[in-house]
Amino acid sequence: MPRGDQLTRQWRLVHLLTSRTGRTLAQFQAELAVSKRTVQRDLEDLQAVGFPVVSEPRNGTMFWRFADGFRAEAAISLTLSEMMALYFSRSLLKPLQGTGLNDALESVMRKIGAALPPQGHSLLNSLGEGIQVSNFGAKDFNRSSEVIQKLMKGLLDHYTVEISHTAPGRKEATRRKVDPYKLWYANNGLYLVGFDHRSEENRTFAVHRIDSVSVTNLRFKIPKSFNFDEFSDSAFQMRWGEPHHVAIRFRADQAPYVTERTWHHSQKILPQDDGGVILEMDIADPEEVRRWLIGFGAASEVIQPLELRKKMAEELRLATNVYKPAKNPSRT
Repeated sequence: MPRGDQLTRQWRLVHLLTSRTGRTLAQFQAELAVSKRTVQRDLEDLQAVGFPVVSEPRNGTMFWRFADGFRAEAAISLTLSEMMALYFSRSLLKPLQGTGLNDALESVMRKIGAALPPQGHSLLNSLGEGIQVSNFGAKDFNRSSEVIQKLMKGLLDHYTVEISHTAPGRKEATRRKVDPYKLWYANNGLYLVGFDHRSEENRTFAVHRIDSVSVTNLRFKIPKSFNFDEFSDSAFQMRWGEPHHVAIRFRADQAPYVTERTWHHSQKILPQDDGGVILEMDIADPEEVRRWLIGFGAASEVIQPLELRKKMAEELRLATNVYKPAKNPSRT
């Protein structure tokens, strides 16, 4: 079993042990979807590192919990500079406003803020006047709080979820059963990664396009073969699959902008005699590159693949027609 799965399971076990009434081994088994021996090993591991796990018989059955007076949320010792750095970073969390995740993070930030001395607040305020964090193109998750909470339950407890999802360009939602493997925060958006029972493959679903979620009573196990890093390795942004070789020539005036960033882990940047550069990458979906390149206009030229070059030419031709001089530009 991957070490990450074990840590996740033991983290959930710590949460279950905080119950004052405690739980039986059979209840732990059902909650964690593991064998009795695995539960016993996890309890022994927690005791070995100092957690005060106690057992008490009740009506002939053994119950397990934390000892009275123990707080699982033990205080963490942070230096003043560490607290200030965390507190100041709260602006980075703005895209998650309206979600349960943000509520928990805000609670942490309030506790850190309360622990700061007045001098620390004064310094943070002065820093705030000189540094601004923007989240261009961030999505609105205010309406997704309940969706995210149910996805988290399915993810942490390994329950299959049934989602109502509206794909881009579609007017009607479709219902799908998904085994939720991971919530992925990328490009100011939150995405569900999991096994889609309908297509029988691993898929990604934008959370803001999920209208509703119901948690089923079906259990699942993440396959040992699933590795998120490998799974998303070929993605340029969000889509992955069989890699395609892409080569793009950028004009000299765009070369500094292109060379100073990492667009994909496979990228190679080849300087040209005229001051321009050629960017080469192996990515899954050239369509994502097409949308990205539109912003460069005539400053970029697709060399490979030929199909992407044709699509870019057609896109720019249509754009030229749209912007032809007109006496009465259309309004919406």
